[in-house]
Amino acid sequence: MKFLMILAMMGWGLVWPLSKIMSETLNPEQSSCIRFIIVSFSFIPIMYIYKVPFKIPKKALIPILLTGVFNAAYSYLIYMGLLYGDAGSAGVIAEVLPIILASFLYSFIKKTTLLRREKWALAFGILSGMILIDLFGNWRALFMPFNIMFLFAALSWALLIIASRYATEYVSAISLNFYSSCCTAILLLPSFLYYGITPLWQVHTHFWFLAIIVALFCTTFATTTYYRGLYVLGVTQGGIYALLVPLFALFFAWLILGEIPKWHTLIGGTLSIFTIYLMNYCNPKHFKIFKQ
Repeated sequence: MKFLMILAMMGWGLVWPLSKIMSETLNPEQSSCIRFIIVSFSFIPIMYIYKVPFKIPKKALIPILLTGVFNAAYSYLIYMGLLYGDAGSAGVIAEVLPIILASFLYSFIKKTTLLRREKWALAFGILSGMILIDLFGNWRALFMPFNIMFLFAALSWALLIIASRYATEYVSAISLNFYSSCCTAILLLPSFLYYGITPLWQVHTHFWFLAIIVALFCTTFATTTYYRGLYVLGVTQGGIYALLVPLFALFFAWLILGEIPKWHTLIGGTLSIFTIYLMNYCNPKHFKIFKQ
């Protein structure tokens, strides 16, 4: 299971350079829509294999719909944002900032008091976000299209995480992924009316090859394996594998696109990973400063 978890995290890291290539071939809405159409169909046999019911409880309708809406917004923003910057930097920002944002937004919604280590994590999270967008090197970086797109993408994914928490109280994670993928595909489908289907016949076959890899391996396989790993290994031991994703994103961006990671991406990414560790996996007994 541990090997499969590493393979799944490789899939989540690989999606960034492949998505950048796709975004440069076809417009963002259609690229994302095609991805989630394939994902939606691929989840059907998985639901049959694991005997996951297709029926949606009434209480889960709104959280599932919100998950689909936020997923559509996130998908559009990342494909659009990839036109303005490096896939490696995008992968680090989009993989680490949403987790930090979601944790504190969820605490605010639930009106819970932060522990000392969580307060430290909030401070580190703010600092890591400022470093990731290179705010110290150039304050105007905050207004660059790439950073604007991915900051909103991070917020969209953070809201998706919160909506999915409520949804999984009534449906399984696999069922949620199936229906949220369907919602995303449906919401992005009007792009074919706007742009027409002519561009589809003009793209090279490598686009369809990449779309299948991104959908089946990087999304369906990786997501299903991750949730299965959480069940087998436990939330703490299984969840910590997600910290590998930014590293794989940088590695594959270098391997496939030849991108050299920028210093602020490496420092901010490292600090963000530490922040996530501090929030979710750190044992305060080992660090006196973080004790309540």
